[in-house]
Formats: sequence, C-alpha cells, structure tokens
Amino acid sequence: MIRLFLRFLGLCLLAAAFVSLVVDTTHSVSSGTLYVTSIGESLMALLPDKFLLARDFIESHVHRVIWDPVLVDFLRLPTWLVVGFIGALTIRLGSKPAPKFGFSSR
Repeated sequence: MIRLFLRFLGLCLLAAAFVSLVVDTTHSVSSGTLYVTSIGESLMALLPDKFLLARDFIESHVHRVIWDPVLVDFLRLPTWLVVGFIGALTIRLGSKPAPKFGFSSR
C-alpha cells in the first residue's frame, strides 16, 4: 500500500515538474529570452508568509552559513529540476526490490 502511494506521489511530482518545464519554455519562447523559475520564486508564490517566517527562523536560530551559501544556492535551482528529482526518487523508493541472483529461494 505504501509502495502504491509512493509511486502515485512520484508520478504526480513528475507531472508537476513537466508542467513547470512547459511553463518555463513557453515563457522563454514568448519573451525571446531564457526564463527559468527558481524554487525560491515558486515557494514565495505558493507560501509567502511561511517562506519569510522560515527564512527568519533559520537566520536567527541556525548558523548564518547554513542560510546564505547553502540554502540560497539551493533556492536558485530550477523548479522543474528539484521537483523532478524528488519525484524520481519517490518512484525509486516505491519500486519493488530487485531480485537477488545467485541465492537459493528455498
């Protein structure tokens, strides 16, 4: 049951990554310049209050090095790349384990 849920969630995330890629491509073609939606822009559009609250919490309670070079660089990654990677990882976690060769099943 959990494998089914993980595969379904992974497929939904891959579909969302594909939609994000199509939106970025359409925007790039229509504007004539390369346009990439970063994960930071997506989070800011989806959860503006929570994003700012999380940023303030990390800057004040966790070391500043974690926020500035690490998370800021992560938030600059394309949305379709991050969501697609998480979707592929989720599908991989939901797949059946590979059969073991060379071992007796008795």
